[in-house]
Amino acid sequence: MHDGQNLFNDSTSFAGAWHCQDTVDLLVNEGQMDEIVIVGVYNTANRINEYTYSRDPTEKAGGLGDEYLDFLEQVVTPYIKANYRVSIQRNTLGILGSSLGGLISCYAGWRRSSVYGKAGCMSSSFWWNNEDFNNIIMNKYPAPPSQTFYLDSGDSGPGNDDKQETLNVRTHMLSLGWVDGKDLFYYLDKGGQHNEYYWGRRFKIPMTSLYPPSLTETTPTV
Repeated sequence: MHDGQNLFNDSTSFAGAWHCQDTVDLLVNEGQMDEIVIVGVYNTANRINEYTYSRDPTEKAGGLGDEYLDFLEQVVTPYIKANYRVSIQRNTLGILGSSLGGLISCYAGWRRSSVYGKAGCMSSSFWWNNEDFNNIIMNKYPAPPSQTFYLDSGDSGPGNDDKQETLNVRTHMLSLGWVDGKDLFYYLDKGGQHNEYYWGRRFKIPMTSLYPPSLTETTPTV
């Protein structure tokens, strides 16, 4: 997961933490999801560039997303595999974030489907570069096989939390063969806005959608 400093502790967060550990612990104990390990990678001062795969001329920024994803694959993932008792397999390895973190997660799910089997895209900044994820990426590159996507947004605050842009991506995925409730999950947080409070409050939705309880015991997955 991206923006790691916002995931667990209020003391390190930008504007209040999601408290992901509390959500996951409760869901696992209640049998509502599989055990997982969350790896929260901190953002840097170069966040906008690293979380975007193309340069937006209006924003005058962006375009280092592939280098960032290379770092996750070539540095972070091998480190986790070498130092923790986890099973890292494509079908269980997910990537998830919010805002620009949601955008780069969706991009990774589309372009690097051999690595990630699940992509969680919360309040994604699909407006980036004239909605080029929907208008260019999804048309230029083949639809990834056996890929599961989770999309959501709120409907309030500035830009209505990109509700329409998110719906555009969902509609496009459905037209390409994704099936609601099977390999495509969508949630509208009515009244939800673009901030950490709402993302943390609904974090249980992507977790139960992407990691439903399996029928057999497994080693915790990433």
